[in-house]
Amino acid sequence: MKKIITICCLTLLMGCNSSTSQNSNRNNLELNQKKSIYLDLENNEVNLSSFKGKKILIEIERLGYPICPHCGQIYFDAPKDRRSQEVEDVPAFGRRCILKILKYRIDCSCGYKGTEYIEWLSRYSRTTSRYQNLIYAFCKRMTGIDVSVLFGISKHLVYKLDKAGIEKELVEQKPIEAKRIGIDEISRKKGHRYATIISAPGERKILEVVKGRKIVDLALFFKGKSKKWCDGIEIASMDAWRAFRSVVGKYCKNASICFDHFHLAQHFSKAIDKIRIKEASKAIIKNKDVYKGTRWLMLKSPENINEKQKVALDSLLAIYKKLFTAYILRERFREIFKGLSAHSRLIRLSIWKTEAESAKIGPITEFIKKIERWEPFVRNSLRHNHSNSFAEGLNNKVRVIQRMAYGYKDFDYLRLKIIQQFNFRHFRSIYD
Repeated sequence: MKKIITICCLTLLMGCNSSTSQNSNRNNLELNQKKSIYLDLENNEVNLSSFKGKKILIEIERLGYPICPHCGQIYFDAPKDRRSQEVEDVPAFGRRCILKILKYRIDCSCGYKGTEYIEWLSRYSRTTSRYQNLIYAFCKRMTGIDVSVLFGISKHLVYKLDKAGIEKELVEQKPIEAKRIGIDEISRKKGHRYATIISAPGERKILEVVKGRKIVDLALFFKGKSKKWCDGIEIASMDAWRAFRSVVGKYCKNASICFDHFHLAQHFSKAIDKIRIKEASKAIIKNKDVYKGTRWLMLKSPENINEKQKVALDSLLAIYKKLFTAYILRERFREIFKGLSAHSRLIRLSIWKTEAESAKIGPITEFIKKIERWEPFVRNSLRHNHSNSFAEGLNNKVRVIQRMAYGYKDFDYLRLKIIQQFNFRHFRSIYD
């Protein structure tokens, strides 16, 4: 009888212990599932978490079977092998967060041989997708060096993640169906090494940044566009560089080529400066002092001249008739582009040419010959009243981008940064 009672008690105790251990296991499983949900890793189980200095180490394991990244089917066979890998995730509680995961290698029936698909981790990457998005958001406003110091990672990783983020946005960008384009060159390095920016002023977007400014360089961009896209271009604004108009004339048959009037004014300013230098060389000794500091006075707009400068300019123009005539012609030339209608602007151009020819001043006559040589493009600019101001304004922004990075050795990265700062500059909260 005693033996029977003893066996019953042992059985009850074993049952209680087993139920207690089952409850404990169930609670641990629920806790791990909750942890994985908090980490937004629902298909993974958190096995262990610990602190190591300024790092949080979290060991996780996939729930279920591996998935083939090539065909998307579940791989039910036993994996070939597995390996442990540490991946950096977004920081938490002032510490770097490191995920320790097990990656399985599979041999799928579709022919794929390699590591399994993990939705929150790119192939060969040592950082999670959300960590990459965080770094990319900072790179839109900060330099790569500053971001690397802030997050305690190498600058090479920052550049890699930044480039990958821009390329991803570039692929997702909707096609830009521009009606008007602007073309202008920028200096990318010393030694007359240029890049050409092709922009869409109406959409305020960059279409492409081309290495070089020759016909061969520019032709690659237009060859990559469809005939329909090229035929849809109605206006192309540019300066007088021959390669620009040659390429546009060849590929965009319907485009009206408009020369930027700011560049025309620049050519006329050079003509005035030539006159000033020539007259200064002829001036007698007592009038030499009148020329000092007058170079920029001759080129300044009248509304930007103060009283002291006005007195100096009046003294100069009162002595030299040719300079006075050139100054008046310059102001008349500026008035051409202020006409309210295309007809009035074209009439003003014809009147100005007659007045300029009657002045018979050498450098101005040379400038008139340039105008006559470019007359179809100048008249297009007056008809449509479009300048290349947006493309010219890009130069200032590009200089800022280059100065922030102290120059770019990698042209592809420079190209992507220019596109980023105009096409993808805006960003949303990383918590959305």
